[in-house]
Amino acid sequence: MSDDITVFVPKGFSLFIWGCSALLALVPIGFALAGELPLVGAAIFACLIGPFVLAGALWRRFRVTVRQGVIAVQPCFGRAWSFSVVDVMRVVRRVNPSGSSGELAKMTVWSGRRRVSVEAFMQGSEAFWTYIERNVSPNIIITKGHGRRDAHEAR
Repeated sequence: MSDDITVFVPKGFSLFIWGCSALLALVPIGFALAGELPLVGAAIFACLIGPFVLAGALWRRFRVTVRQGVIAVQPCFGRAWSFSVVDVMRVVRRVNPSGSSGELAKMTVWSGRRRVSVEAFMQGSEAFWTYIERNVSPNIIITKGHGRRDAHEAR
């Protein structure tokens, strides 16, 4: 397996967030045009929707790259940062139980005071998870499950 791994949010996810925000924006506009909602109420609702529109624009910026044992993180907000696999202090695997086996849904990797989370919908997430599980000590990997727990499900 090559060490060059790139994890990013699919392009369709940003479009999905923008589409949902646009649909939500139509509701107060309709009420304002009908005279049922004052202009101030429409402006407040627009301010509430604004962060989702911004998130839709910035999700495309999020990227995690692994090259030669160095993990570089380009977050949605803030500056890029990187760390070595040796610097990983804790890894939390979130498992969604499905039947008799658990399915990995999210992995959070801590390095110093910073952390990066990679979720199942991101492209390249499986390769990143495999890389972390192979190169990090099993003693620092914690698995947490959601939902009800049986003897067969991950803990």
